[in-house]
Amino acid sequence: MNTKHVIIGNGVAGVQAAKTIRRFDSSPEIKIFTNEGYLFYSKPRLPELLAKEIDIGETFVFDQAWYQKNNIQTYLNHTVNYIDPKKQIITLTNKSCFPYDTLLLATGSKGALPPVPGIDKGRGIFTLRTIEDVNLIARQAEYSKSAIVIGGGLLGLEAGNGLRKLGLSVTIVEYFDRLLPKQLDSEGSGILQGQMEALGLSFILGARLSEVKGKENKKVLELKNKAALEGDFILVSAGIVPSCALAQDAGISINKGILVNDYMETNMKNIYAAGDVAEHRNITYGIWPAAHTQGVIAGTNMAGGHIPYKGTIPSTRLKVAGIHLISIGNISTEDHTVEHLKVENSANKVYKKLFIREGILIGAIFLGETKNAYELGHFIENKTDITQFKEKILDSDFNIEEIKIN
Repeated sequence: MNTKHVIIGNGVAGVQAAKTIRRFDSSPEIKIFTNEGYLFYSKPRLPELLAKEIDIGETFVFDQAWYQKNNIQTYLNHTVNYIDPKKQIITLTNKSCFPYDTLLLATGSKGALPPVPGIDKGRGIFTLRTIEDVNLIARQAEYSKSAIVIGGGLLGLEAGNGLRKLGLSVTIVEYFDRLLPKQLDSEGSGILQGQMEALGLSFILGARLSEVKGKENKKVLELKNKAALEGDFILVSAGIVPSCALAQDAGISINKGILVNDYMETNMKNIYAAGDVAEHRNITYGIWPAAHTQGVIAGTNMAGGHIPYKGTIPSTRLKVAGIHLISIGNISTEDHTVEHLKVENSANKVYKKLFIREGILIGAIFLGETKNAYELGHFIENKTDITQFKEKILDSDFNIEEIKIN
């Protein structure tokens, strides 16, 4: 009798788990259930889809033939309503039931809405998490001239630029006093802001939201300093909330996300979690690289392996035409034990900075020029001592192979 693997969610964590299970064994049943109507697609590419830089087909990671070749059954537009951990059965909203031997919860996350009166998602208020969200925003944009984006993080900047490319006037409102506070120091943030303002985007930093009101076909965002912004619609990009409701109803332990151990196991036998919904050692990552790795780990262990997840070094990339940014690891400037090395060339719009503790590289910022950035990510992960090379690494002509060879 074949083992039955069931996966809820067809994002990167769920599909990587399925791919990994199949790599170990060709015989088990693998079923993926999703409430979306699309096969696995790249969520980081949604701003490009919104900007009409790519078509929908370019967002798909695997085509239908890949699923058939790997004998992975995907149930689109099928919502799981209930999990019975004792009987090891899932029930759909249409009352269909499916048994499992192992179950992976890869239910992802939804866009967070700040606690502001009038901001309930509905007419004129959007988040950007799915292809359907792109479709809704694009339809609204056809009849709009201006938009307000709440949130100056990576997605907010990319989405705001996408709306700009559709011809809209865009104002980005950010709670913190600088853009990308998790990915950039204050100096780098200022440089980035200048570059994005040159594209035509406007920013209000250090903003405290008061209320959202409707005015005819407009949205008015009132700030606590009494200022008011008016736009045809509002796109909220203020973080994410793990989608834990299904797990919670089944008695699975949750905190911010579904609690998992190093093997991506929950507190319920044969139930795993991975991706945005999972909380590992008090961290919910909410980034593609972590979801990818967690999916591989979960799939391996569902297939009978026993390998631990050791965490993910945060790495983010801003994808805005003409602006190149990669940020990796810990870029905190408040730790006085950390040495900083910096190169800045304003003429070439280049800003690079290394964060080093006791000879070990712990973080890096590459803005304008990203050569060697990903290689340095491996050094951060492996805790490589860069003492003898640290003065050279930021040089444009430095050969990273020198470190690898030595």
